[in-house]
Amino acid sequence: MAIYQKIIKDIQASIETGQLKKGDKIPSIRQLSQTYHCSKDTVQKALTELTYLKDIYAIPKSGYYVLENKAEQIEPVELSISDYNNLAYDDFLLCMNESLVGRELYLFNQYQHQEGLLELRKSLKTYLADSYVYTKQENIVVTSGTQQALYILSQMTFPNQKSTILLEQPTYSRMNSLVREQQLAFEIIERQFSGLDFADLERLFSQKSIKFFYTISRYSNPLGLTYSQKDKERLLELAEKYDVYIIEDDYMGDFTKDKEAPLHYYDTHERVIYLKSFSTALFPALRLGMIVLPDQLKADFLSYKKLLDYDTNLIIQKAMSLYLDNGMFDKNLRHLKQAFFKQMSLCQEMLAPYQESLAYQITPRHLIVQLPAKVSLGKLSRQKVYQKITTSSIKQSILTYIRLNLDDQFENNIKLLLDQIIPQIEK
Repeated sequence: MAIYQKIIKDIQASIETGQLKKGDKIPSIRQLSQTYHCSKDTVQKALTELTYLKDIYAIPKSGYYVLENKAEQIEPVELSISDYNNLAYDDFLLCMNESLVGRELYLFNQYQHQEGLLELRKSLKTYLADSYVYTKQENIVVTSGTQQALYILSQMTFPNQKSTILLEQPTYSRMNSLVREQQLAFEIIERQFSGLDFADLERLFSQKSIKFFYTISRYSNPLGLTYSQKDKERLLELAEKYDVYIIEDDYMGDFTKDKEAPLHYYDTHERVIYLKSFSTALFPALRLGMIVLPDQLKADFLSYKKLLDYDTNLIIQKAMSLYLDNGMFDKNLRHLKQAFFKQMSLCQEMLAPYQESLAYQITPRHLIVQLPAKVSLGKLSRQKVYQKITTSSIKQSILTYIRLNLDDQFENNIKLLLDQIIPQIEK
């Protein structure tokens, strides 16, 4: 057995038996070369292989650390949402602690790079490529949440010299508030279970001075809608034809089942501004977002961002870079997706007998049901197990939806819902 293979085998054995625990530091390259009477290059080869195998991870200028204590794992691992939250918290806390080690340069000096920490933008480029968002590192900007990015975009003058914002409805409530409270010019277009009316979209693009169209491409908020590939291609075709930019908010993109590509993937004319946050996959309070900007928008975006802050929280940025690079994000995301998909599958099983008579959408976090006309919710209203969503539709008058959280009580709540409305539908 080659010496580098023995080093790999010995370190893996120490991890598997619990002698080395998650977060423990691996002996230095110098120490290992002395222990095994070999060159530092041989040790480096072994550590590189262990990093590739996701047994350890590297922190620049600090060393190598154990990614997971495999003695504590029982495969297959199945976690609840609350279990995942605890796991993600512990792992991110480890990254936070490591971000403070030997980092005096950026802790006690102004970094002043509005684009974001270089290490994080490198990490994000790799992360995005795994999600079919292919871009240059130079086009990625880190922001203090997507709300900051949306505010800046609402203020900027775009190359198309247009001034009206187009919003799908219903949509993210804070985006509605953003345009209304600033008294910005805006138009709306309906996006219901039946889909987007592309004839109406083309009318708005051609007749109104549309600066950009804000849309949530996958698992939209609040109705849980996702564009088909055909719809994405049609949307981008119209955007190019009428010189309109698309803001693609992809906050739930990590949870698509079959890895369907986002709008950005189909964009060949730099029309899409891609937005992403980590609030669902990590913590809502993280307030860390990113934006992928077309070349012609980056300089103006950074000029506005400079007015709002010197830089996005550097400690959080460094911790997020470590969290992505050492494999913790991928590992924990798999656990979260497993928990979400289990809930979605159970939800689908419960609704399957009624799919001909009931219109609904299932997302990783919610069940959204469109209520037939004149259906009474009766006692369900008093138990407050759902959120009511009412939208005005030009073609269909008033549409009413209810949204239930897929939480610990979701099976019981869905049963209550079905017991209340199905008898009325089947009369």
